[in-house]
Order: sequence, then C-alpha cells, then structure tokens
Amino acid sequence: MTLRNALKTCIPSAIVISLMPCAAADAGVFATMTIDGDFSDWAGVAVVDVDPADNPGYVDIATTQIANDDDFLYIRQTFHGAPTLNTFTSLDVDDNTATGFDVFGLGLIGSEASWQNDFAFTQRTGVFNDGMGMSGDFFGAGHALLAPFGDFGSRELAISRDAVFNRTSTPVFPDDTVTLLFWTDSGAGDVSAPVTYALAVPEPATLNLLAFGGLIALRRRRACRRS
Repeated sequence: MTLRNALKTCIPSAIVISLMPCAAADAGVFATMTIDGDFSDWAGVAVVDVDPADNPGYVDIATTQIANDDDFLYIRQTFHGAPTLNTFTSLDVDDNTATGFDVFGLGLIGSEASWQNDFAFTQRTGVFNDGMGMSGDFFGAGHALLAPFGDFGSRELAISRDAVFNRTSTPVFPDDTVTLLFWTDSGAGDVSAPVTYALAVPEPATLNLLAFGGLIALRRRRACRRS
C-alpha cells in the first residue's frame, strides 16, 4: 500500500466532521520570536485555529498561532496531551488545491512544501516527497528551527522566508499570503483546518522608530568622523 493510500484509509469520520472550509486570510502579526521553548513572547498573538481533541494517545493538535517578520514565519502550537513529534506543517505555495500533494485526499490544500517536525521536504501532485528539497536557512536546506524538540505538549518553530525550491529555483514564499495545513498520520490521524495567513509588515510607527534609530546612528557616525 502506498503512503498516500495508507493515509487516506486511516481517516475517521471525526476528522472530516471537524474540518472547516478555508476562510478569509487571518491578519498577520509582525513580530520576531525567539525559538527557545519560552512562549511568553506569544502573548497577545491571536489563535488562528482550534482543533478538538480527537486523536487520544497520539499527536492531537489543539491550537495554532502564527506570526512573522521580514525573515521568518513563526508558528506556535499546543496539543491535547504530550505527543508532538510526527506533526507535519504543509504549505500550499500556489494556493491551488488541484496542484501539489493532497493531504489524506481531502482536497483541503495542494502542498508543495512540508516540514515533518523541523525536517523540510518538497512535494508535487501525487507525490508525497519528490526528493528534490529546498535551499536556504536553516542549515542550507530550508529546515525549520524547532523548540523544544520532543514530546512536550507545546512547541514553536521558525521557517525561513528565503527558502527556494531546488527543482524550479522559485521561492517557497512567492507572495504575501500563505495557506497552511497541520496534520499527523500517527494513531487515527489528525488534521487542522486549512489556515490562510496574510504576512504582516511593520506598522508605520515601527518603521518611523526604525528610521529614527537609523538617523541617530548616522549622526553619531558623522560626529565620530569629525572628532
């Protein structure tokens, strides 16, 4: 049995019932998160998906938060219970369910890029892992930075926005929205609703502060030259 068929046969009706159609893009939060297993910097970031407890004893996704800065997409998740390893993050790069890998055959997204925990791999129509991979941070292969690594019931990860597909030399993040699906094939399987997230940009006040800081630094450098 192929992995694709094995995944399709393990989906109970509870998963299908819990799925919701993809809604309008969630407004992004511009923030830089430290991936260290301390989740205090996520305070105030809205939850973009809530998944019910429906895969007891195995990976059972609960809540998802997303933020970004200019360099990284940040994801924080909690789980019903301790198991967290073997969680997949899948990205529909072209926002087209007819292309890319159809997770569990449910028609929710067509995934071109995925991460199993922190390990990056690439997909295409009908192919779970095409073996071509990505280039870019982290470690030159587009892998995620994940903390803590293990079964801890809550985790956070960063994915580099500069990742590029090796097969096509095109960006993994080509525009200002991303559609994500979080899932596992452990136990009976669990799938989040698809989440469409609009990448945030710094607010004008933040940009003004950055510009002001740059002006102060420039004046200091000029003063140093004169002295």
